[in-house]
Amino acid sequence: MSKAYKYFTIPFDRIPKDQALPYTAWFASWSTTPVIVEPGMNPPVVIGATENALPAGAVELGTGSKDPPPPPPSLSAGGMTEYQASITQWLDGPRSADE
Repeated sequence: MSKAYKYFTIPFDRIPKDQALPYTAWFASWSTTPVIVEPGMNPPVVIGATENALPAGAVELGTGSKDPPPPPPSLSAGGMTEYQASITQWLDGPRSADE
């Protein structure tokens, strides 16, 4: 049986800096290594997945049994509303090309 993951966004500043995360988080281009935010830079969008409760400050994007990572946010998309729609479409689609 497949695992059910909760996919979520979480503000960059809510990611614990000095401890192991109880969930998987991806930064920018699906790197699991946090980026160093220099002065004047916007923090990256952080997408996470967990089988457990959402961490504090997280906003759920959807729940499904597809293996992470989800599709990345598009730089040309109109924001989180459009990204939410792409996650919903991805979760509703087939699990693989074989299905």
